[in-house]
Amino acid sequence: MLVPKISHPHPGPKTLDAISRLKDTEMKASLSFGMSKNALIAKNAFGSKIEDVDGNLFLDFVAGYGSLNAGHCHPKIVDAVCGQATQMHQAMSMGSEVRIKMQEKLLSFFNGPKRSVILGTGGSEAAEIALKIARRETGKSEIVAFTGAFHGRTLGSLSLMGRKSQRDGIGSLIPGTRHIPYPYLYRSIFGQNENSCIEGTISLIEEFLSNPSSGWGNVAAIIIEPVQGNGGMIPTPIGFLKRLRELCDKHSIVLIFDEVMSGFCRTGRTFAYQHEVETEPDIIVLGKSISGGFPLSACVVNSDIVSSNPGTEGSTYGGNLVSCAASLAAMEVYEDESYADRAKSLGEYFLKKLVSLKDKFHIIGDIRGRGLMVGIEMVEDRKSKIPLSKAKKCSEKALEKGLLLYPGGHHLNVLAFLPPIVIEKEDIDTAVLIIEEVLTEISNES
Repeated sequence: MLVPKISHPHPGPKTLDAISRLKDTEMKASLSFGMSKNALIAKNAFGSKIEDVDGNLFLDFVAGYGSLNAGHCHPKIVDAVCGQATQMHQAMSMGSEVRIKMQEKLLSFFNGPKRSVILGTGGSEAAEIALKIARRETGKSEIVAFTGAFHGRTLGSLSLMGRKSQRDGIGSLIPGTRHIPYPYLYRSIFGQNENSCIEGTISLIEEFLSNPSSGWGNVAAIIIEPVQGNGGMIPTPIGFLKRLRELCDKHSIVLIFDEVMSGFCRTGRTFAYQHEVETEPDIIVLGKSISGGFPLSACVVNSDIVSSNPGTEGSTYGGNLVSCAASLAAMEVYEDESYADRAKSLGEYFLKKLVSLKDKFHIIGDIRGRGLMVGIEMVEDRKSKIPLSKAKKCSEKALEKGLLLYPGGHHLNVLAFLPPIVIEKEDIDTAVLIIEEVLTEISNES
């Protein structure tokens, strides 16, 4: 199948009609127009291909913002969902065999301490559960997060985000939330040497924790994405998470890794933090591809730190049985079809292809990634590194050519890519050709 295949220039007539109806019924604050003002109106999808209402075929390099690592409508996940839907949908305040099996399978992916699971419906909920557990179990209240972080949009998880556009007009969020510069190698205030970036960031946190005049109080937890997704596909330098673990142990702080986007083989390991040996968090926050596209999230918690009273967490649809069936099937697919190895090799191939573009375009400042979590950072000038905030414009141009990409970054200047792990090298080759066309047009405009 030839993909992309644009039979009717996007947006086509049926798409325009649907966009008009969508705007009449949906608030602007929703995510339907996150990639383009002319949203794709999907009809069918399979693997890494999406068909719109006009019959156009698009190549998906966003994968539901990382929720579709197995691609759209993987047959084994579809079969599991259909089978569970005929048996039972919901079981709040009850146990269920499918939920137990799903949790057992999830825990089998982790080494280190004994752990237990609590399920939610989305990443924001799981992040909030993690914060509440940390506060309850330590008796402390302050939380340390990182600039560029994205842990969700509910009030509690939003307090962890530093981005002004998401916080404007809301007022006070959770008090006692502190932000530290993310170990962002390309823009680190400590320089672009990995060791200086690691040691400088850790020393800064240590100063705030140890200095009684720093303005910080008693810190309950530090939460970090091992690879920042929405922030621009920024991996932590290898060695940073180990140093952060040591710092948390020293100060009796709960260490939380948010793997909502980076988890389930996306980076070439089952979880992104596993690129560093002997570095185990106290809590792992999971979502998105945990269930192959169905509403589900989880907190995986070191059993040594949990003594919460029964019923203090969870929600009506947390652990929905259809979602659990999807999750169990998805995790079996990831393991049986060697998704981690596939993401590693395809990610290396993708990065190599993108790096070949750097000499052609002065607006490319940085190309980075881990596995199939990849980003191109655009700048006005490589020397000054002034951000070129045209990721949304690039996304719109790419969509017109049949490619979905993710506009992100601290300054909305990163072309981000989260293709389903089921893609083929031919899909990458096609995507790179479209990216080159888009960058040519943007360069000419600039």
